[in-house]
Amino acid sequence: MPDLREFLDRTFAAASGVLPFDEFMAAALYDPEHGYYTTGIGDVGGSGGDFATSATLSNGLALAIAKWIVEEIARLGWSGPVAVIEVGGGNGALAAAILQSVGWWRRRSIRYQLVEVSPVLREIQQKRLGHSVTWHGTIADALATNDGRSLIFSNELADAFPAKWLRWEGTRWEEVCVAYQPAQGLGEVFRELPADLSPDDFSAMTLTEPPIGQRIEILPSFRRWLHDLAPHWHEGAMLTIDYGANSAEEIYDRRPGGTMRAYHRQQRIEGGGIYARFGRQDLTSDVNFADLVRWGEALGWQTHHLCSQAELLKRFGTAGDPMASEAPGAAFQALEQRCRN
Repeated sequence: MPDLREFLDRTFAAASGVLPFDEFMAAALYDPEHGYYTTGIGDVGGSGGDFATSATLSNGLALAIAKWIVEEIARLGWSGPVAVIEVGGGNGALAAAILQSVGWWRRRSIRYQLVEVSPVLREIQQKRLGHSVTWHGTIADALATNDGRSLIFSNELADAFPAKWLRWEGTRWEEVCVAYQPAQGLGEVFRELPADLSPDDFSAMTLTEPPIGQRIEILPSFRRWLHDLAPHWHEGAMLTIDYGANSAEEIYDRRPGGTMRAYHRQQRIEGGGIYARFGRQDLTSDVNFADLVRWGEALGWQTHHLCSQAELLKRFGTAGDPMASEAPGAAFQALEQRCRN
């Protein structure tokens, strides 16, 4: 097995000893040899998973997404097989339940595709789904097979993108960075923000009178992903489901430490524990849907609907599902966007 200490020595030496937090997070999650999603993850949900998702806890979300797919196909009136692209498919449970929910006849007219960057999860998906799905490494590759006409959806995708972590110094935001010394290990240092981070793009940076030490997370990595997707997506609808809220004020109310946390063996870990178990625990933060709406509209997409997961399940007839109950139903948001270029 590749030596982690040697990897950290080499990685931090190349960065003069300090990495911005999002680069540290990217390495911890996605490094080809040491990343959590590339080598460390065992499963999603169940006794073998470090965390669960809505899709692994019940079938209610799958039923709702299946009905959303059917509704959008009818609205668009496309002829021929319709491309449905799931981005970040977890252990494949959601895809399996959706394909079952649409029924065998409708399934014949759907070309279900999965975009998955984790080789571990892709292998699990392939064992579960067999030949009913095709796989791609990038969303651009998937859209290229459909001339850019697709329904796209994701469940707990944006939260897995590397986040920049900022701290309020009293008069300005500063960037949380990670330093490494072989004898002391990993620790935090703080630096001035990069010049390209603008409050116009990240609404959490406009919080009114944040307390000194307040931390926030922003997602320039997911914003770049949407910008990379946009030239390849010409028509269709996109459904984005994740935990978070509709404003930065709602996310950070009484959360001075922000929302960054780790998950290991079903335990939520905050504070210094997020630097432990490099590559062997998930790292994640809440998603600010106000930013997702703004970014999509700037790309020319229509914001069709933004609601809680509970409201989404109620709309599609699964309000009695456990994932529509007060705690998970309100903690997750669902954003529907439409594109016609």
